[in-house]
Amino acid sequence: MLFARVRHAAVLAAMATLALSARPALAAADGAFAIKGIGASDCSLAVREYTAGTPNAMMYGGWIYGYLTALNQLNPGTFDLAPWQDLNTLTNFVVDYCKKNPKVTFADATFKMAVALNPDRLTARTAFVRFRQNGRDFTLYATTLERMAAKLTSKGLLKTKYDSAKPAYTPDMVAAVKAFQQSRKLKATGDPDQQTLFELLQR
Repeated sequence: MLFARVRHAAVLAAMATLALSARPALAAADGAFAIKGIGASDCSLAVREYTAGTPNAMMYGGWIYGYLTALNQLNPGTFDLAPWQDLNTLTNFVVDYCKKNPKVTFADATFKMAVALNPDRLTARTAFVRFRQNGRDFTLYATTLERMAAKLTSKGLLKTKYDSAKPAYTPDMVAAVKAFQQSRKLKATGDPDQQTLFELLQR
């Protein structure tokens, strides 16, 4: 595989429950719309090219980002459908769905992922918070940090009150994330990596 994997059964389950007839609201009156570029490939081809690391493999990820950007622009009440998920995570969501549904198009698989992500979308612009943790640079939305703090507090892991007026990845949050990672048998680095964010915010 080209990208780091994230366990994401919750997203796959949500994708699997979507009706095959679901289509974006801005399609033609009969529900049809033209698929441009590599998104028109069937899932079986996408899986083969992605797994083999062909020159087209990276194009699938680019197509996902372009599609989500369009949805961010056109869907009311949406600023970012994937506020913390990186390209590796999003591509793996779609490719794993494609493995189970090889006859649908890559575009259809991507659309189903977008609908599954919709309930946890970022609905309004929020500031980025940039910080270093264990020598690595991270950038998260302030709203994502606030959601993390709320989840950690509800689990009894964050002992201090999070100040949403001054969003930051505080030492207390680092300690709480480490405790959470240990509880999920993840490597207890304190880093808000993709696996940790998925386990905390999306499972």
